[in-house]
Amino acid sequence: MNIDWLSAAALAVVIILFVIIYLLQKRDVNFTYTILGALVAGVLVGIIFSGHTSWVMPIGKIYVSTLNAIVSPLIIISILSSITALKSTAQLKGIGIRSIFWLLMTTLLAILLSVGLGLTFGIGRNSYLSLNGVDAQTFENKVVPFAQVLVGFFPRNVISDIAEENIIPMILFTVLIAVSYVLVANEKQEKVLIFKNFVEAVKEIIFKAVDFIIGLTPYAVLALVVSATSNGVSRSGIIWSLLVLLLVSFLAFILDTWLINAVLIKAYAKLNPIKFFHKIIPAQIVGFSTQSSAGTLPITTGILTDKIGVDAKVANFTAPLGTTIGMPGCAGIWPVLIAIYGVHGLGIHYGLKDYILLVVISLFVSLGTAGVPGTATITTASVLTAMGLPLELIVLTIPISAIADTGRTATNITGAMVAAAIVGRQEQSLNDDIFNDIAAYEAEDDAEDEADNGVIDDVKGEAHAYAEEDVETVKSVMADKKVKVANAE
Repeated sequence: MNIDWLSAAALAVVIILFVIIYLLQKRDVNFTYTILGALVAGVLVGIIFSGHTSWVMPIGKIYVSTLNAIVSPLIIISILSSITALKSTAQLKGIGIRSIFWLLMTTLLAILLSVGLGLTFGIGRNSYLSLNGVDAQTFENKVVPFAQVLVGFFPRNVISDIAEENIIPMILFTVLIAVSYVLVANEKQEKVLIFKNFVEAVKEIIFKAVDFIIGLTPYAVLALVVSATSNGVSRSGIIWSLLVLLLVSFLAFILDTWLINAVLIKAYAKLNPIKFFHKIIPAQIVGFSTQSSAGTLPITTGILTDKIGVDAKVANFTAPLGTTIGMPGCAGIWPVLIAIYGVHGLGIHYGLKDYILLVVISLFVSLGTAGVPGTATITTASVLTAMGLPLELIVLTIPISAIADTGRTATNITGAMVAAAIVGRQEQSLNDDIFNDIAAYEAEDDAEDEADNGVIDDVKGEAHAYAEEDVETVKSVMADKKVKVANAE
C-alpha cells in the first residue's frame, strides 16, 4: 500500500497546531484571537501542502456534521423557551413581522449593490461565453415552482421535517406548540407548568452541549481552512478564467458585510459598528469555514445574547429564520452577479426594465429557499429560469462556486445578526450594558437570582411573624427589604 507521506505530514502539522490551540485555551487567550490565529495557520498549511490534505479533511467534516446534528434541537428548544417566556402573543407578532422585514431588507440592499457592481465592472463583457457542450440537465430540477415553495413552508410531518432540516416548517410547528402553551397557561397554568419545566431542563442540557461544540471551533476552523485552501490552490488553473467574477463577488460580500450593515447597525440598532463587528467575528469565521449558515447557529445565537445583548426571545427567533429567509449572500449577491455575467458574456441586450425585474425576482426567490440543500444553486437556478437565461451558466461557474460559498455564508450570517440586533432594539430587547461589556448576560441573571434569594431569606423570619396578619403586611415587608438591597448595591 502506497502512503501519501505529504498527507501524513500535513496531518502531523495540524495535530501539533491543535496542541498549541489547546495550550492557548488553557491560558484563557481571547476566543476571537484564537480563531483568527487558526484561520491564518490553516491558510499557510493549506498552501504548503497543496493537494495533500486528504487526511485532514475528515476532521473538519466531522465538526460540520456535529454542528448540523445540534441545529434542529437547538432551534426547537430555543423557540419553545423564548415564546413560553412571553407574556402575550402580541410580542411574538412584533418580533415575527419585524424579523421578516429586516431579513428581506438586508437582502434587497445586497441585490441593489450587486447590480451596481456588476454593471460598473462589466463582468462577463467581451468574454464571448460559449455554452456548446455544456450540460445543465442536472440543474433543471433545481427550480422550485412557487406553489411548491408555498406548500413547503408548512409542516407535514414533524419527524421528517427535523430529519430533512426543513427550517421554516420546523419553526412554524414549534411556534404553534409554544403559542398554544401560552394560551393554555393564561387559564390553567398549573396544568401545563410541567411542560414549561421540561422545556427549561432540556434547554440547559442542549446549551451545555452547544458550549462543548463551540469550544472545539478553533480546531475545526484550522482543519477546514487547511482543506479549502489546499483544494483552491491546486485548482487555480480552472479558476483563473472566472477570476474577475470571483473578485467582484468578494468585493460585494465585503461592501455588504462591513459597509451597508455598518450603516444599518448605526442608524437602526444604535450600536457602534466597529465594536459590533469585532464581537461577531467568531460567527463570521465559522460560517466562512463551514459554509453552513444553519450549522453556525449555535455560535450566532450565543454571540447575539452574550456579546451583543439581544434578548434570547429575539435572537432565538430571528437568527434561525435568517437561515431560510433573506440570505443576502446566497439569494442576493450570487444569483444577480451570475445573471449579469451571463447577460454580458452571451451578448444579451438588457434594459432598465429587465434589471428592475431581476431585482424583484431575486428578492422574491429569497423567500423560497427553505429546507432545500444547496441554497445558492437553488436560488441561482430559479433566478436564471425566471429571467430566461440558460442554466448552463451555473455549470460554467462551478469551479469558483465553492470558493465564493465561503463569502456567501459569512455574508448571510452577518445579515441575520444585523437583522436580529435591529429587531432587538425596536422591540426594546437589547441590553446596551452587555454590548458595552459593563454587564455579562449570564452574570446579570445570576446576580438577580442571588439578590432575590437574599431578600427571601431575610424576610422568612419576619414573614413568619406576620403569618396571621393580612397578606398586605407581608408584601410591605418584602418591599422594604428590596429597597434596602437596592440601596446597598
